[in-house]
Amino acid sequence: MTTRVLLKTNDPSQDKLDLLALPLFEGEKASARGVDELTGGQASRAEKGGDFKGKSRELLVLFPQNGARAQRILLAGLGKRDKASLEGVRKMTGAVIGKAQSLKARTIGIVLEGGQVQNALDGAQVAAAVTEAAMLATYKFERLKSQPEDDKPSKNGASKPVKEGDKDLTVHVYTHAKGAAEAVELAFIASEGSNIARDIGNEPANIATPTRVAEYALDVAKKARLKAFVIEKAEMKKMGMGSLLAVAQGSVEPPKLVVMEYEPKNKKAVKDTFAFVGKGITFDSGGISIKPADKMWEMKFDKCGGCAVIGLMHAIAKAELPFKVVGLVPLTENLPSGTATRPGDIVKSMSGKTIEILNTDAEGRLILADALAYAARYEPSVVIDMATLTGACVVALGDIRAGIMGTDEGLLQELKAAGDHTGEKVWPLPLDDEYGEHVKSDAADLKNLGKAGQAGAISAGYFLKHFAPAKAKWAHMDIAGTAWTTTGEKGYTGKGATGFGVRVCFEWLKRRATKPAAAPKKKAAARA
Repeated sequence: MTTRVLLKTNDPSQDKLDLLALPLFEGEKASARGVDELTGGQASRAEKGGDFKGKSRELLVLFPQNGARAQRILLAGLGKRDKASLEGVRKMTGAVIGKAQSLKARTIGIVLEGGQVQNALDGAQVAAAVTEAAMLATYKFERLKSQPEDDKPSKNGASKPVKEGDKDLTVHVYTHAKGAAEAVELAFIASEGSNIARDIGNEPANIATPTRVAEYALDVAKKARLKAFVIEKAEMKKMGMGSLLAVAQGSVEPPKLVVMEYEPKNKKAVKDTFAFVGKGITFDSGGISIKPADKMWEMKFDKCGGCAVIGLMHAIAKAELPFKVVGLVPLTENLPSGTATRPGDIVKSMSGKTIEILNTDAEGRLILADALAYAARYEPSVVIDMATLTGACVVALGDIRAGIMGTDEGLLQELKAAGDHTGEKVWPLPLDDEYGEHVKSDAADLKNLGKAGQAGAISAGYFLKHFAPAKAKWAHMDIAGTAWTTTGEKGYTGKGATGFGVRVCFEWLKRRATKPAAAPKKKAAARA
């Protein structure tokens, strides 16, 4: 399905639509917004009868009678006005899209003018939030089905031929908000990046091998006009990437390190250089320290950090942001075999540090170690890694927020603000030096496991700190609880891979792009 979002400023009642949605807060009267005139009094009768109260994601279908060209009018609840948020707008939009899909609607209008929403929130950002949710809610991973849901025969067995474009969805967003056009365009680009990440993340391990994911990344790079290449196993050996290779040696699938490079057309406008690193374990059995069988199928999602980096690089290039950016995705399987790494083995990483592998299921930090070391050659000022790294982070924060930790408090607060804005929420965790004691080894420089039952997410982060480029500000994002969902609870991301990481990092970059440059420091006056 192709989803289009069109900004409109005309009278929505005059557009021929399958569904016209009117967002309302609790207590806000649809009848006061002219809906009674269009529906022959249905709105006020529904309000008096308590059929619609405006609660979050509450929906009520009405039928136009006098002048409106839409087939149906949909009242859509935003919840309490004093709790108004962009995330609430996204959830409302997800509910509208879900209803539209159940009604087979292909043209939808969402009216942001004339109601309280334009006073409670920034109009341009509301339009952007509607765009994000529409793009994310219409995503479906169905390419491996022999017959997608929309093409299945009806109850009488008949199946209408589907013409190209029949399943496309057009969302009309009605607003006069200043800056809406640019906000919607950037939201569209970010959501495209998220859906790219979801596409790769949802592919099963028998298809999404390290080789296939690397090919996918190269294809994304080609379409976005990015420079990209793949570092192969032989070159990894020459570079001394013993940590990444240790994880890969249990599989017949060769490891890959994808490198994606972006540079603005106007090189004089370059503001900074950033690096994003994403964990790409295409399937994680745990290796010799094998996982329980229950839900092991979910370990196809252990590549979602790497998928997010690929989707993010697409968005960066499409938006033509004023930075040099490199995306690094180490890719391998983690499997048990006669050649697999054993608990107790000691390997040497690209940085020269040696690592004692106490548990082969703590493999993500091993492949990230070499990728972070490789990032140093680009001399980035900021490095951000994303990884489905620890179950301990899920215990701490659940599936609501990702954990973040790093070397610069300002960077962590910037990411938190960007996450709160996008709904991809993160929460800072401490990285005190005392936690470094958890990953010290008696036999090597480091060990890949902390203290049993203590600060597992933090000790993993402290391990990675040893490999982050020394001159860069570094942040680690543990997305183990947020990278996929089996419930689709948010209402606009559906089940499976969520693309988490793309939109929060893209928002952080957007804010960096508009941030005024720091004033040069004054030189101290020379003494006579």
